[in-house]
Amino acid sequence: MTQECEVKQVDPILAAVLDSRFNAIVDLVAGAMMRTSMSPIFAEARDIAAAIFDKDLRLIAQRDWLPVLASNCSVAIKEIAESWEGEIDEGDVFIHNDAFGRNSHQPDVNVAKPIFYNGKIAFWAMAKGHHADIGGKGICGYNPEASSCWDDGLVLKPAKLYIAGKKNRSLWDFIKANTKLPVLGEADLNCQIGACVTGERALVALLDQYGVDAVQDSLDMIMDATERGLRAKISELKPGVYYGEKAIDDDVVHRGVPVTVRAKVTVGEDDIEIDLSDTDPQVPSYMNSTWGNTYSVSTMAVLYFMPGDTKRNAGALRPIKLITKKGTFVDPEFPAACSMCTCSMTETIFEAITLALAETKPEWATAAHGKMSLHISAGMNPNNQRPFATIDFATCAEGSGGTLGYDGWAMGGPTHCMGQLRSPDPEIMEIVTPVTVWQLELTGGREGAGKFRGGVGANYRVEYTADAECVECGQGHADYAVPAGLFGGGNPIPSAPRVLRKATGERERIPVNVFWSVKA
Repeated sequence: MTQECEVKQVDPILAAVLDSRFNAIVDLVAGAMMRTSMSPIFAEARDIAAAIFDKDLRLIAQRDWLPVLASNCSVAIKEIAESWEGEIDEGDVFIHNDAFGRNSHQPDVNVAKPIFYNGKIAFWAMAKGHHADIGGKGICGYNPEASSCWDDGLVLKPAKLYIAGKKNRSLWDFIKANTKLPVLGEADLNCQIGACVTGERALVALLDQYGVDAVQDSLDMIMDATERGLRAKISELKPGVYYGEKAIDDDVVHRGVPVTVRAKVTVGEDDIEIDLSDTDPQVPSYMNSTWGNTYSVSTMAVLYFMPGDTKRNAGALRPIKLITKKGTFVDPEFPAACSMCTCSMTETIFEAITLALAETKPEWATAAHGKMSLHISAGMNPNNQRPFATIDFATCAEGSGGTLGYDGWAMGGPTHCMGQLRSPDPEIMEIVTPVTVWQLELTGGREGAGKFRGGVGANYRVEYTADAECVECGQGHADYAVPAGLFGGGNPIPSAPRVLRKATGERERIPVNVFWSVKA
């Protein structure tokens, strides 16, 4: 008995052209967000990500202006589509920020649009960004006193902002009524929707030009080629089981008591399994990482370890397997607080995995980036009589780790940024926030020493010209939590604390992970 099968004839040149087009389209989606947002978190810092998917929810391309956000898109989209399976109509637009629904943390709001062609779903476009406010006590979504996800802010399971093209006003009104910056929040949701529509137009034009079958067959070729390329790189690693661990300073509630991520990495012939089951139990503060964020960080750690440029599509995810244990602080039980998961937890998970991988191929390894210590503020700006809430990303511009042949980047930023996040322009910062920037300059002497040293950080000094409510977030102040030097390289000096200099000349040291107020 013989079985006939159809052999697809895919034009490799067309596949290469379409691959470039898809990456250009996802750039359009991200660029539309950046250019139309009212929030400096989106427009200046680029704390955003964009992704496009095929009808089967396979990742086609992503723009990782913030890598930890982008790497989460491939699982967040599944939560949206599966929640509404059988009830998705042309013209629908979805919103989703539920940290326990395969999202990262609640400030990272997903907006997704199914793209129909000839009456059927052909693609999805997603625009993701960190909103300036999601309600609750926190500032820009960070609440160091949180003990549950409800303390972190508003929880939105997948819901429809637009139903078959008609605005779902009751949902919009609910969101605005439960956030402290409703005008800004509404504007940024509209910018995300517009970004998805921009992607929709470009993808429909692509189908008009090349046809559904040619595009789908080319996608299969692109993803399979990416998978083969990554498996070939993994095959260059020494097979075996490797271990790495890293601790955060503490869980905020129990000061000075380290909490540790433990990674067991199994390198096979052409695949990698990451097992984080031995990690410490979940904690009673916002220092937990949701499964969606842990998945994002784990894939990041593998892909950024590899040399060259591995395309970010579904093919790159196939050789990577993640194992976690429910109840640990990398996969906490509901309703744990988790708003620091994309920051301190990302740094720690990433470093634990990288320390394990470094043993497989030392010449590919990069030492960990500096640990983030972030200043966030909110209040009323007397210069324009508007409320403001902003993350001062210049305060987290730490140096990146060194690698074979190269020193680390100066102000490369913490691990979750991987050099992609932008520090704000001081002049823009002074317009949107009531501050005067007096100093922003590189400073040496704190980086880890070595033949290829870590990158330098910065001294940063601002003066508030109006009262503000503030929060300090982060870690890396304890000796055991600083980025570890590799292969004989030195550790950096722990992150310097924030210092408040009052008008009287008195200086006050501000501890990390606390609320505080500044008086102009």
